[in-house]
Amino acid sequence: MNADQRAIAEGFLFTDLYQLTMAQVYYRLGVHEQAAEFDHYFRSYPDYGKHQAGYAVNAGLEWLLDWMQETHVRDADVDYLRTLTGAAGKRLFADDFLRWLRTNGDFSGLSVTAIPEGRIVHRNVPITMIVGPLAMAQVLETSLLNRLNYPTLIATKASRVHEAGRGRPVLEFGMRRGPERGTDAGTRAALIGGADFSSNVGASAVLGVPAKGTHAHSLIQLFLAKGGGEIDAFRAYAEVFPDDCLLLVDTIDTIESGIPNAIAVFEELRR
Repeated sequence: MNADQRAIAEGFLFTDLYQLTMAQVYYRLGVHEQAAEFDHYFRSYPDYGKHQAGYAVNAGLEWLLDWMQETHVRDADVDYLRTLTGAAGKRLFADDFLRWLRTNGDFSGLSVTAIPEGRIVHRNVPITMIVGPLAMAQVLETSLLNRLNYPTLIATKASRVHEAGRGRPVLEFGMRRGPERGTDAGTRAALIGGADFSSNVGASAVLGVPAKGTHAHSLIQLFLAKGGGEIDAFRAYAEVFPDDCLLLVDTIDTIESGIPNAIAVFEELRR
């Protein structure tokens, strides 16, 4: 995806098609610019299998507001919408609607009232309230849910890990399992929820926090492939980073190998 394509995919068209088809219906009815209010809330707490969380931590608001301020309909957006057809082969969007959308397609007319990020929020209670012209408030729905729900989920989990840690440092390592560039939102949300640091170097730089991390299994596998052992890998890492030595103990056997070898290396560092 090149820069122009990304601008389209992540811009005003970052929404579901039905939001735009409904906007055209509102336009035909003449109610597209009438004031409306949309309330954003959730119905159930995060489910961890054996139990549910008893709360959630709000996150994602700042980046949503940034996106709203920067986003507007562009010629390329209208050109794409003009190509869409229905089952009978007729165009989905009429020219007069597209002209209106090109002129009025932004979120500057919407007001946002929301609970701040980092606050505890509960189910069935409005978190974000959007007021403004009906059509634009409707189009915003998908992006709002996308940009608030996932970060809130991650912030809630980070808060629970922080509480379970009882003051111990918490590091976020979710980048390799996150949804492409959306992982940056997850990193930010984890820091809001209680993580102290992240392994995500780029996001840490943007957010102004030091990146922290350990090593991967591949470091130990390298030493094994060369005829060495896990403890040799630990010693090599500790030699290069004696003051920032975090060792991954579950490559071979956590109890029988990883932890004993890590203890041995840390004792060597103390001498």
